[in-house]
Amino acid sequence: MPCCCLQPEIPSLFMFIVFRCGCGRHLYARKDAKTRTCPCGKRILLSKVRVLSQAEDAAAAGEMVRRLQMGSREMTGFKPAHI
Repeated sequence: MPCCCLQPEIPSLFMFIVFRCGCGRHLYARKDAKTRTCPCGKRILLSKVRVLSQAEDAAAAGEMVRRLQMGSREMTGFKPAHI
């Protein structure tokens, strides 16, 4: 018999977090991940990062990262594709 005092766990709408590495690069990772390795080589413990934003899916998180990288510092690390 189920207990009426236990609240069912409501799944979060946000599955990805956006954060910044010490090198300045913005990254995203799944919310339930423990670590993320930056392209600079540093392994980041996600339990200790400052979450800048959250996203529902990887595409939205990637777009947030691109906008943050293109911010005031113009530090992109991305090259435009020439067609």
